[in-house]
Amino acid sequence: MNAERRALWTLRVALPAAAWFTMAGGLGLAATAALAGLSAAPLRAARRALVRPGLALALSIAAIAWITLSSVWSTYDRPDQALKLLLLTPLFTLVPLAASGLGPQARERARGYAVFTAAVALVYFFAEAITGGVGAASYKIAVEGYDADAPSTADFALRTLSRGATAAVLLAGPVALMLWRRQTAAMRVAAIGMVVLAVTAAAGFRVEANLLALLAGLAAGGVALAAPRRALQAILIGAAVFVLFAPLIMSAMVALIGPELRAGLPTSWVWRLEIWDHVGSLISQRPLTGHGLDAARVIDDTTVLRGQEIALLPLHAHNAALHIWLEAGAIGAALIAGALAAMARAVERRSPDRDVGAGVAYVLTVWLATVMVGYGVWQEWHHGALALALAVAMLLEGARDPV
Repeated sequence: MNAERRALWTLRVALPAAAWFTMAGGLGLAATAALAGLSAAPLRAARRALVRPGLALALSIAAIAWITLSSVWSTYDRPDQALKLLLLTPLFTLVPLAASGLGPQARERARGYAVFTAAVALVYFFAEAITGGVGAASYKIAVEGYDADAPSTADFALRTLSRGATAAVLLAGPVALMLWRRQTAAMRVAAIGMVVLAVTAAAGFRVEANLLALLAGLAAGGVALAAPRRALQAILIGAAVFVLFAPLIMSAMVALIGPELRAGLPTSWVWRLEIWDHVGSLISQRPLTGHGLDAARVIDDTTVLRGQEIALLPLHAHNAALHIWLEAGAIGAALIAGALAAMARAVERRSPDRDVGAGVAYVLTVWLATVMVGYGVWQEWHHGALALALAVAMLLEGARDPV
């Protein structure tokens, strides 16, 4: 089986599987993306990249190497995260690379699977959003043995749904554009419906970050339709600058939000401010090398907020850039920022397909927005979701003129 057929068959299996795992709250997305990368691995392209790595790839490899090395001085004594970064990240990268190598006919066939995946997942999250997560809560009670009368059961269900909704929202933008390009009334109504489903899923489950990320992604995708190269460069350079100067930016922002403004914010956002302020003080203790990979998991400082005790570092910093500084220090932040800047420079030498550029801009913006206010930056489930969503964005090439 040649590389193109192997990649197509891989997507035919991986994308429907991703729909199921997305509905399960992201559980299994990392394994799905990793197996897809292993199955569809474009060996020739990967070999060429490794023999003559560009600056972006070289800096990315150096960043991963430094971050995993930092586990040596981390107070967290398990090596699992280092192994995941070393082993899974290359496989995740191969998924969109394989999708980008498909020819016109193979891309057209793969698009149907992408539409199916996004539609199934978004319809599920739409139903859960309008019913308050009844299905997920019922499953936890009936199958996982949760207490039907405990308030925490509904909270756990909503948390699981919010994670899955993030993965579904990542797919929604490229698939909606895919449908819109069919240029028939029915397909354009379907495209609008896809966006409506995504908005409902993002607005549900009490996680404002999903809706903010979706709106930012739609805006970025719209700009990229007009200027794909410049939009992608702006996203990458903006992310690089933020990562590099995150401690200064975030400390200034926290300082600007005074007591009166804090009093009007939801507790979840005030909690984030407390986390970011505390993380800033921890960064100042070891600014160069950081506290080591996954050290945030064993830092258990607490404080009292609005009458209840809260953790000042609940597993992660709830901001990707601060998390990088906390655990990998200035060296890790500089390597990641350098890799992002080098990617922006590489985009300058290429002319991305307008629709592909819009799809990638949307996916990157949604992912960056969610990891900057919500998830731990090393969590492999959303790395897998990102890889699959970028692969779907690659299928947009030639979508204006379907075979």
